Amino acid sequence: MKRREILFAMSASAMVAALAGPVLAQQRFAMGATYSSSSYYTYQVGIANYLNSVIDEIDISVQEIGGGEVSTQALLRGEIDMGIATTSSDYAARHGEPPFREAADNLRTLYFFAPSPMNIVVAADSGAQSLSGLKGMKFNPGGRGSSTERQVDQILAVLGIEPDLVRAEGSDALEAFQNGRIDGFVKLGLHPDGYIQQAASSRDIRILSMTPEEQQKASEAYGFLAPTTLNPGAFYGSEGEIATVQTAVGMNTTSELDEEIAYRIAKAIFSEAGKAAEAEVYAPGKSIDTAQLTIDVAVAPLHPGVIRYLEEAGYTVPDKLKP
Repeated sequence: MKRREILFAMSASAMVAALAGPVLAQQRFAMGATYSSSSYYTYQVGIANYLNSVIDEIDISVQEIGGGEVSTQALLRGEIDMGIATTSSDYAARHGEPPFREAADNLRTLYFFAPSPMNIVVAADSGAQSLSGLKGMKFNPGGRGSSTERQVDQILAVLGIEPDLVRAEGSDALEAFQNGRIDGFVKLGLHPDGYIQQAASSRDIRILSMTPEEQQKASEAYGFLAPTTLNPGAFYGSEGEIATVQTAVGMNTTSELDEEIAYRIAKAIFSEAGKAAEAEVYAPGKSIDTAQLTIDVAVAPLHPGVIRYLEEAGYTVPDKLKP
């Protein structure tokens, strides 16, 4: 009888475990992060800590690598398991465009958390009132090697505008602007933005607005760009609505990531607790529907684990985002 009771207890335990879902051993994952001077780096550290605290099966460590393109290159080489992404870097990777040498068919989207409008910032005393005023200006197009830099290069080319480009890391470009060695730079992100605030603390700034024709020309040339408008004046002292284009910032991975792990990450990120954790390290997150943003802006297919969660939660995932 005793042996029979033991076997019954073991069988019952196995049944409970099966009903609870797959049991996964803890796995270590490396997350490629942007520059530590960026607010997105703070987000990545905070969100990694949150995921580690709510998903027992994972242990994510954050590694500073660089912008979306650099991180995605490391991801595709197998050096990290997930990393910072932008719609522009994902687009380039999926289509095998520079700096990627071939189309990355195994690239997958985990989620996007930040719409990323382009802020074209110039010194107020530079004389530039529009994008055409950038001609000949000493101007930083974004951190060296970043997706921002490549995106700005593409837009300037399609619009036929030729500044005197000064290529530098983000922190070096900020210092150069503050010291007057350059008169303009580009920073992607919502407002208030700490980087732009630091620039405005040293020199009066102006954020340039695109014309409707410039917005249309840029978005038609590059499918990862979308027209948008901002009103940043309250934060930096400039006035009026700004017309620009935007991409989005998120996290990507590859098809190698286990489906159950991706599912649990999506469930944690898109939950109310996930939204609260995000808002603690990225203030605009409180007003963003991360799940819907992911569906709206993703360029690479969603990871099957993410698709499973979104469909369970009642979202409609378009066919173009299914592997």
